[in-house]
Amino acid sequence: MDRTDDQIEAMRAGRPQHRNPVQRDTITWLRTGAETGGEHALLHVEVEPGGEVLAHYHRRFGMRVRVLEGVLRVQIGHVVRDLGAGGEAEVPPEHLFRWKNPAGTPARFVVEVRPAHEGFEKGLVALYGLARDGRTRRDGRPRSLLRTALLIQWTDINLPGLYRWLGPVVRALAGIGRRRGIDRELEDRYCR
Repeated sequence: MDRTDDQIEAMRAGRPQHRNPVQRDTITWLRTGAETGGEHALLHVEVEPGGEVLAHYHRRFGMRVRVLEGVLRVQIGHVVRDLGAGGEAEVPPEHLFRWKNPAGTPARFVVEVRPAHEGFEKGLVALYGLARDGRTRRDGRPRSLLRTALLIQWTDINLPGLYRWLGPVVRALAGIGRRRGIDRELEDRYCR
């Protein structure tokens, strides 16, 4: 995670970039779990002014964020702070997390996912593809409940509040999505 900008740019070269016009960001997987034996994955994010990810948490992995350029406002639990270039934040599993670029200039940051989570890797790529194709709502959720349920399961993204109690419903909807082949459709269209 302590790589220089030049090293990060070299890692980005030739790797697919995935843009999400709803969240106003672009991601590049610099290292995947397949490349690190599952130890970690490394994600590069470029976010436009005002771009954000709403509050969520992960149960199966933690994250470490390091800002490369610009300002990133992060919320971890109930603590909100602004990180400038070189600033870092640790997000343990089961901790509420959100981020936003509050500034008038772009921001860049890297996220280390530890341990790596293949479902998170492919799920983000699929979600960004759906957003690019206009198949998400204004808040970034897929228009289809079955796709939403599958992506929630893949990515281990959990929502706070009342959504926390919808786990059995999400599992049932994801099962229907798998039986209808929607998981294969998402993988074939966006993850290959």
